[in-house]
Amino acid sequence: MSDAPEKGHPIQMALIVVLLIGGGWYFFKHYNISGLDGVAIKPKADFAWEKLDDPFTFTSSTDARDSLNWPVDESGNPIEADPVIYSPSDLLRSGPSTKESLWGTPARDTQGASPAEQISAKRPPQYQNLRIASWALDGFGPTKLASNICRKNLIRVVRQFDMIALQQVSSIHQDLVPRMVDAINENSLGSGGPVFDYVLGGPTGPTHRGEQMVILFRPDRIRVDRTQTYTVADPDQQMLYDPLVAWFRAAQPSAARAWTFTVANVRIDLGRAPSEVALLGQLFDSIRDDGRGEDDILMMGLFQADDAYLLPTIAGRTVRAAVSSTPTDVFGRHQTENIVFDFQSTAEAIGRGGVYDFLRVYNLSLSEAQTVSSYLPVYAEFSPLEGSPIANQATLDQAVVQQASLPSGKTLR
Repeated sequence: MSDAPEKGHPIQMALIVVLLIGGGWYFFKHYNISGLDGVAIKPKADFAWEKLDDPFTFTSSTDARDSLNWPVDESGNPIEADPVIYSPSDLLRSGPSTKESLWGTPARDTQGASPAEQISAKRPPQYQNLRIASWALDGFGPTKLASNICRKNLIRVVRQFDMIALQQVSSIHQDLVPRMVDAINENSLGSGGPVFDYVLGGPTGPTHRGEQMVILFRPDRIRVDRTQTYTVADPDQQMLYDPLVAWFRAAQPSAARAWTFTVANVRIDLGRAPSEVALLGQLFDSIRDDGRGEDDILMMGLFQADDAYLLPTIAGRTVRAAVSSTPTDVFGRHQTENIVFDFQSTAEAIGRGGVYDFLRVYNLSLSEAQTVSSYLPVYAEFSPLEGSPIANQATLDQAVVQQASLPSGKTLR
């Protein structure tokens, strides 16, 4: 008599195969395997886009001064912070950003501690300053996007900032900017980098070489009110390229404390530079008086003029520039890009900015840098809280000291 076959029933084998396939699909759907020396398995997390607050409200720096008990002199006039004096650097810290501190730090027992110690224990962690930049991309089109070296350097430069206004982006291909942002975000999601959204202006300039104004920003750090985004009307064509204007606020502080600001993305035509630069003061005033009540205006872009010529033309002594007496091209010859603002109204400027020399940061040759752009990005840093950083800090310290000096069980209201 022959032995019974050792193979299982066909139905049993089919069930085992189905279970193995289903289990494998579920595992790779919900888990990532990372690490080489000591494998780690972690649940996948989808990126959650933050919803815009409704309504999207803004306050001005002037209003913030009143709410923060802005310090005054003997005559009752507000005391301004020290004048913003930029010492432009040609190098911004590279490498991964430090992680943000979040509200809700575990409470510590501060009973019996001095007021200074209690301030340290009770003060919420500070928000990270906003890094805002501008960069002319020198004819960015599909050919540049298809170049591996151009795409690589574009992505790692953009990721250094919370917001970056771009000029000289081709408008012939309407899908160019979405594809560029997709490339940035795909690279970021694979490496844990920041994710970007964008504001895009319509085609502007000559038909045969039209361009688009672009503003990229991190939605976890900055929010936009798209209902207040517009291109400046210029029926007389006084400027060859129409400026793009958009309204933003810092995302991490509460809506009542967050800094709100307007960005005007400007592109001056080199052949018409004298006449177009002469219009910038009028443009600045028209944006400030457009009915929204926003007093913090950052005008940035390719101005085709240095700060010595630009500032007196716009508004005189109250205007500051992120870059002073420093070239902004890869050859170190000319200063053509900048970020300018009125330091009397934009008290959130912390006085740090300059040129981001990506050639030095990434050790590129001139030819490698020119595959991206012959211009260097310029940047400035701002507090994410409305009003002067000095006044915000002083008010916070005073409140914590008062809280610490109250009898046990009492709350400062």
